Amino acid sequence: MHDQYLQGSFFEEDYLIRTLGSLATQPDIALTELVANAWDAGASRVEITIPTELFGEIIVEDDGTGLTPEMFRKRWMTLGYNRLKYQGEQVEFPPGRVDTFRKAYGRNGVGRHGMLCFANRYTVQTCRDGIGANFIVSVDSGKDPFTLISEETFPCESHGTRLMAKVERNLPNIEEIREILSARFLHNPQFQVIVNGKYIDLTQHRGLIEHTHIQINDRVTLELFVIDSTKMSKNMKQHGVAFWVGNRLVGEPSWYLGEFTLADGRTAFARRHTIVAKSDDLYNEVLPDWSAFKKSALMDNVYKAISSYIETIYRRIMRDRIVETKRSVLSEHRAELSKLPALGKVEVSNFIEELTNTHPTIQQDFLSAAVKAVIQLEKTRSGVSLLQKISCLSEEDVEGLNRLLEDWTVKDALAVLDEIDKRLLVIEALERFSSDPNIDELNTLHPLVIQARGSVKIFV
Repeated sequence: MHDQYLQGSFFEEDYLIRTLGSLATQPDIALTELVANAWDAGASRVEITIPTELFGEIIVEDDGTGLTPEMFRKRWMTLGYNRLKYQGEQVEFPPGRVDTFRKAYGRNGVGRHGMLCFANRYTVQTCRDGIGANFIVSVDSGKDPFTLISEETFPCESHGTRLMAKVERNLPNIEEIREILSARFLHNPQFQVIVNGKYIDLTQHRGLIEHTHIQINDRVTLELFVIDSTKMSKNMKQHGVAFWVGNRLVGEPSWYLGEFTLADGRTAFARRHTIVAKSDDLYNEVLPDWSAFKKSALMDNVYKAISSYIETIYRRIMRDRIVETKRSVLSEHRAELSKLPALGKVEVSNFIEELTNTHPTIQQDFLSAAVKAVIQLEKTRSGVSLLQKISCLSEEDVEGLNRLLEDWTVKDALAVLDEIDKRLLVIEALERFSSDPNIDELNTLHPLVIQARGSVKIFV
């Protein structure tokens, strides 16, 4: 009795599309997930064909393992399919593929529905184990958020998967997609993403900021490429140091090599950069499964050299960045700084230098907030000093200051005090020069007398 229910749940027709979020609305995210799906299928090549106008056909084709009809129904048609549970994190490769080590990106099986970014219906053509199959998948309403419309099988000797749909919405920009995808998967030279027949080589990336060589010893040379993801449209899939030996990825990109931590993965520098280290001289140092390097004195020297290089480039990048950050912050607070006395300006400048030297990675908004606080302190410093002086005045002095301020403004009082000071200086000069019998009365004393008379008139 307890197992019975009165009514099950139903789904709106656009339920799945709304659930997918940005995957169903942003072409670069949808195509990135589809390419990642090909990566997880052990592909070495993904070819994407994007139409130039709406209602043309978009195609994503890979040479991965493909799926049997049974696998398709189990994996593709299961909403929220748990890849780790049923397949593990290691990628399976097609027969004869040289690659032996690759970790999967996929976790929940959502990325395979990236074609829904462009249409409510798409076709999957896949081949594996001598069997090919065509499937048509569509979003639906009622008790199923998406359904399998049709299925047909045929003999097939190849392997891989081909996705097709007519672009009814969210037409991708071809050049932008080519740049984004080639950048996001650049860490592995044995995985190429080709968009409308073109592939961007590592040396052609807009994010390439440095290309150099390091000599480890007389037998080993490293060729290094530094990629800054902020100079491209979107971030890369992985960051760290990616080793290419014989144009093949060793392990996975990482900032942790052997006993060396090359960069804190939480910092802005680590999150925005990837360094590719290429060499044809390290074959004997690679483990048989290509998951990592052997432990050896040579690899320790390689790691040390790369660590030293990263520290150098990190300091240079941070130095250039912090100069621009300081310039921006000073410009932001220019008006307030101009109101400070000279000593206050010096104090603020010293504070900025000390803070940025101690924390060269400080963000601009944090530095700006700190400078604003220091400026406020400098503004109140003279006020605090004045309050301290007033608190030390006698009762008679306070009463006198009050009477003075009733009849005079501070500005007028300062002007009068300046005139008195000038008169006293003239009188002092007259007293000193008049007692000198050798003084030039016409050219020295007479101008002082005239100046004293003028000061008296001004004062009166």
